[in-house]
Amino acid sequence: MKEKEVEKQLNILQREIAINGEELEALRRNQRASMDALRLEVEMLRRCLIRLYPDFKKCIVTLRDEAREINPEAL
Repeated sequence: MKEKEVEKQLNILQREIAINGEELEALRRNQRASMDALRLEVEMLRRCLIRLYPDFKKCIVTLRDEAREINPEAL
């Protein structure tokens, strides 16, 4: 009797682990999609700035150097 109960609990745990794994993978896919969308938005903004301000390409190098000094966790 106990062996059947243990087996039943083990099966339940295995199903829960499988479901959690599937949910985790879905979250990872959604996160990747969100990051890709953000990258596209940033690229679009960069291209707009280059068109509006032709010297932006030169300026971006300086901005990147300044940004390296910023702690993103402090923002």
